[in-house]
Amino acid sequence: MLEFYQLLNYELLKQKGTFTRSMVLLSPILATGLSFINLLFRYDYLKGLEVNKDLSSWNLLIIQHHFLWILILPLTVTVLASMIYYIEYSSNSWKSLLALPVSRCKVYLAKWSMVYMLTFTMLCFNLILMVVAGYLLGFTEPVDWGLLFQYMAYQMVAAFSLISFQTFISSAIKNANVSLTIGVVGVACSLFFAQSEKFVKLIPYAHMVLALPDPTIDNTGLVKYGIAFGIIFLATGLFLFNRKEIC
Repeated sequence: MLEFYQLLNYELLKQKGTFTRSMVLLSPILATGLSFINLLFRYDYLKGLEVNKDLSSWNLLIIQHHFLWILILPLTVTVLASMIYYIEYSSNSWKSLLALPVSRCKVYLAKWSMVYMLTFTMLCFNLILMVVAGYLLGFTEPVDWGLLFQYMAYQMVAAFSLISFQTFISSAIKNANVSLTIGVVGVACSLFFAQSEKFVKLIPYAHMVLALPDPTIDNTGLVKYGIAFGIIFLATGLFLFNRKEIC
């Protein structure tokens, strides 16, 4: 276990000279900032729509925020996963890393965990910013912590499947541009996948669509398929990384 923590610390140190930490902060700021501006000027109009009349202000904020977040979060995860592996490939440091007295499984899990930890940090910061946005918008209702934490929990499940898949892709493909392209295309197509009840459950990039806590959304399907695909792609990545020849 000590070896794993040392690997995690090593991964964290390698991120100091990159823009990954900036992305973790800037992505929530961008999404929440745009949502804030949207509601600042359109709150009365949106609240007056028949479909939104029974929604609380916090529900409305989450829904408007979600329209942006389902694109920004997966794109950020794609870049984070690609960057963590690009560092090794660009510096040709795989041999020295794998020469350490630790198993390949721990190396892979440390990189996967680093992506998930950065994503979790981003989700926590996003939640804080949403609360701040609600206060600045003058919401009269008390903060709906239950709804906000439910939203965050669903995002963590959706991120689990996406991180497992994107980490697997990034570890398998040496060219970071290719893994980035796959991720960007997947995110761009996720809205089309979301139109199908079948594909939205089977495509990790589309799982974020199901993270909205709403009666019309199949959150149960997200939990089942998100966890299942997360485990499958994590196990597949571990299996192939153990057998991968790294020059």
